[in-house]
Formats: sequence, structure tokens, C-alpha cells
Amino acid sequence: MKIKFSVITLSVISLFLSSVTYTQDGKFSQEKIDTLRRKLDEICQPIKAQGIKISAKVMHADYGKILYELDPEIPMIPASITKIIVSACAFYKLGVNYYVPTIVYTDDSDIKDGVINGNLYLKGFGDPDLNSGDIAYLAGELVKKGIKEITGNIVADESYFDKNYYNLRGVYSGDTGPSYWPYVNALALDKNSAAYEPATTAASLLSSNLISLGVTHQGTYVSGITPPGAKEVVQVSHSLYDILSNLNKESDNHSALTIFKMLGAKFKSNPASLEDGQSVIIDFLTEIGVDRYSYEILEGSGLTRYNRVNAEVYMKLLKFMYDDLFLFDYFLNSLTIAGKDGTLRNRMKGTSAEGNVYAKTGTLNSVSCLAGYVINKDNEILIFYIAMNGHGGNALNMRAAQDDFCIVLSEFSRK
Repeated sequence: MKIKFSVITLSVISLFLSSVTYTQDGKFSQEKIDTLRRKLDEICQPIKAQGIKISAKVMHADYGKILYELDPEIPMIPASITKIIVSACAFYKLGVNYYVPTIVYTDDSDIKDGVINGNLYLKGFGDPDLNSGDIAYLAGELVKKGIKEITGNIVADESYFDKNYYNLRGVYSGDTGPSYWPYVNALALDKNSAAYEPATTAASLLSSNLISLGVTHQGTYVSGITPPGAKEVVQVSHSLYDILSNLNKESDNHSALTIFKMLGAKFKSNPASLEDGQSVIIDFLTEIGVDRYSYEILEGSGLTRYNRVNAEVYMKLLKFMYDDLFLFDYFLNSLTIAGKDGTLRNRMKGTSAEGNVYAKTGTLNSVSCLAGYVINKDNEILIFYIAMNGHGGNALNMRAAQDDFCIVLSEFSRK
């Protein structure tokens, strides 16, 4: 295994790295592989025998050795393990040191007199974690700049994305219900939880905060677009790592859809559409060697039942991220940890898999998936993917099978 270094969450990462065995010995005991396959078949085959679609694959991360597979070519609905693809693409395309900004501009060419003779423009660039505290921070920074009066309006600019706020809601027959699709725009506020028009709500909040700090605001708040010649005054931002860690650990649909579109805006065009995000994902997966005919990713959250993947997507994606000496620690620690945090916080507790599974869950009606990494008995890393479709109301049974699957992997020794 290759040693990997990073500068973030050092205490967590150093604990992980200290548990790993660095070895050049690539020998595998066929007897132990046969035993592993038998144990995994005992978990998976009874599910398949019930007429439930199940697909699974396991690979040793260092040596690329396939340790187990069951119908890996079957196209499956991935649900929220789609988020792994989006977060991996974002890390790779933007870099771990990227910050997603929200910027205040003005069309006044000289603000040294403390008066904005014109408008302020509050422009969003797709930060899904922008919150009321950030707006208060921007107001405070404006006051620190000596701003005492604004003669014009505060303009909410969400033009980085298109106005398809609800993405695929209602587009496909039999898809996930309308109430599950979050409102997605380029200038969000508090996860858009309390506002139908979060962009203008953010502008209104900025106005209120400024007034409370003694700034005179003569205008109002409106929607609009920042003019090309406007100058930046202040900004606030959130780190990509923090955004993607929340996205993966808590399976945040709003964040996933927002980052999906943000990638489209950064690398294709803006205002960004879902199609722009799709194009970036296709480019990324093609670049890392994933067969274009092995998947269909229409949006980034996994809410749609019209996304399709097979095992190859996750084997190649997770291996690619593992092999990146710089990105891997960040990517790994953005995933939920069995028995510790996120959507796996209550799973695999008290077993050998607790603390040794770094993965992403995926759940829709009759869909249950899990994919990621397992630290095994040799303190080496295994890449795994297991997906079940069409199990009706047996979601708890499917999760229990996935947990057993991971426990077997955590107890596996290749020597």
C-alpha cells in the first residue's frame, strides 16, 4: 500500500494511516479466497433466490485482485451512492483546497467615501452551505470597509444556475415523488429550508443586517444580474472538503444537486443546467476509464430512479481515488464510517467492521446500496460494491445483509 499524506483532519487520518500495513507482498491464498467467496455467497445467493436483483463486487485496492463478484454487469438503480461519483468528480476537478464563494459586488467605482452610490450585488456561485450566519458576516465585513450608506438596491444574483429549481421533479413517470426534490439554486440560504425564493430572502437578510449595524439603505432588495464591470467588495466561502463531507456523511440531497450543477457551471457553461452537470460527470468517468455504456447519471443526488450503474463504475472510480496519493485521504474521510458517523452511525456497531468501513449508503423505495472501502484483517483496503433492487419492504433485511457482507470483508486475510 502506498503512503498517502494530507493536511486536513490530521488526527483522524493519522489514526487511519497508523492502522494500515504497508507491504510489497502480493500473494493471495486461494483457499482463503474460496472461503471468502463461499461466505459472501451465503449472504447474497439467498437474496437472489427470492427474485431480488443483487449485484456485488470486491477488489483488493493495492493489487486489483477481484475477490468476489455476483452479476456485476447488471444495471442497477444506485440511489444515493450516486453521491460518491459527484464528490469524487468535485475533488478531482476542483482540488481539495477549493472554496465555494458567495461574493458581494458593487457598480459604484469609488466606495472610499463610505457611500455605495448604486447597487450591491449578492452573487451566489453554488455554495449549498450558505447560511444566515454567513450573511451576517458579509454585513459585518461591509461595515469594516467603512460602508455607511447604500443609495441603490441589494440585488440577489442567482444567475450561475438556470431556473430549473426542482430539477427532475415530475419529469419521469413513476419517479421519486415531488416532495423529495429540494429547491436548488446558485444563491441558497440555510439549505433553502424556509423560503420559496431563497435568493431574494438572502438579499433581504443582508439589508436587515446592514441596517441593524447602522448602515442606511435607501433602496430595496430585488432579483437581478451582476453587471460585467462590477467590483468585488467582500466575500464569504466554505471549503469543498467540508461541503462534500456533509454531502456524503449525511447524504444531503440539496448539496449533491447543487454541486452537480456547480460543476456544470465551472466547466461547461452558465447559467448551468442539469445537462451541463451530466456532461462534466461523463467527461470525468470517461477520463478514468469507465465504459460510457455502463451507467446513466441524470442528476447528482440519486433521487431519480432513472439513474443506472453497474459494478464497473464503482470499482474503477474507487480504485482511481485510492490511487491518487493526494486526494485519497480527503475523499476517504468524507465518507461515512461504520458505527461512528453519518448514515452508518448506527450500523455494524460492536463488530469487526465498526470503524473499518468507509462507505456511502443508498436508499430509495425497493433500492438499497452500499459502496466504499473496508480495512481488512491484514490492515489492507478492499474496495466493495453491493446493490439490491426490487426488495419491496425488506429494506432492513437488505441493510443487515450489507452489514454482514462488510463484516466478512473486515475479517478477511489474504495470507
